[in-house]
Amino acid sequence: MIAIAKSLEIRTVNIVRREEVIAELKSLGADVVLVDGPGLAKRVAAETGGAPIGLALDVVGGPSTLNLMNCLAPKGVLVIYSGVSGQPFSGSAPSVIFNEISVRGFWLGHWRKTATDDAIAKMYDHLVPMVASGAISPPVVASYNLDGFSDAIAQAAAFKGKVILTPN
Repeated sequence: MIAIAKSLEIRTVNIVRREEVIAELKSLGADVVLVDGPGLAKRVAAETGGAPIGLALDVVGGPSTLNLMNCLAPKGVLVIYSGVSGQPFSGSAPSVIFNEISVRGFWLGHWRKTATDDAIAKMYDHLVPMVASGAISPPVVASYNLDGFSDAIAQAAAFKGKVILTPN
């Protein structure tokens, strides 16, 4: 997401759950990286000079969703596309009502089924050169041949990166 945002000249505020990943995100070009927790909205405002945050992407769920929602400017949009915490997301009715915050879900499979051919082509036209140049690439944590299928599944279940299966 950081590389794609940069290619579109969009600055990013990245919220992480563990301090040890801050340097990694900074090395990928993240503009601001903060650890989730109490007072997040005030810390985001301090780091951005109070810039209005119009979009938040939530991959975690649980109380992190509320923290992201609290960072959004009026009429901002919160997009939930995963829930790695395994917890239901938390939100704020007053933020939705009085700040007109929108909460949306996104699933790539659904988008792919409903997007026009032109929209899909535009997406690939933007992403393919980025993949070809190495600007974006999935983190590969392990490679297994087909005999190691069980180990590959166990590794993939850890959600720490992509697992590659190769022919024997």
